[in-house]
Amino acid sequence: MLVGNAQERYTVNTVISSLEWIGKKVTGQHQGVIDLKKGSYLFENGLITSGELIINMQSIKITDIEDKEQNDKLKNHLVSSDFFSVEKHPTAQLTIVKSQKIDETRLKVTADLTIKEITKRIEFEVTLLIEGKKMVAIGEVDIDRTQFDIRYGSGSFIDNLGDKAIKDLFTIKFKVASLTK
Repeated sequence: MLVGNAQERYTVNTVISSLEWIGKKVTGQHQGVIDLKKGSYLFENGLITSGELIINMQSIKITDIEDKEQNDKLKNHLVSSDFFSVEKHPTAQLTIVKSQKIDETRLKVTADLTIKEITKRIEFEVTLLIEGKKMVAIGEVDIDRTQFDIRYGSGSFIDNLGDKAIKDLFTIKFKVASLTK
């Protein structure tokens, strides 16, 4: 149940929080993980009223390719200017603007996502698990990479890709664990 009238600041535990990504293409998909660098948010009257999460783009890992050479090849491609330009943009940022209650344990969150210095408004649902001073936010969000100038292999911008096309949407599944004092 989402309770609490007092405003409380929660600090994200980056060690036990997780962000998993899934990118799909016509012939399959790849998946991996990426680390949170830091984060905190305000919780008041059962709602997340504001907050900020910083994502360490340099931490991108691929978990579905066991061959080291192939794994490194894909990682190097993802951090390159074809995708996330990690050398120039080492972090991404999620700034929570507001939330609305869906039911006793779920919220609809509105946030600004910044990737490659491009900011877009997104919405997603979270399920909150609260126990004492601990809170875990669980959910997933689909992100249109083309809105952040990541157009490599996109059938929306490049013709005749056939089975080499990469889907514009990628998914982030998250479990963000936090603690208040």
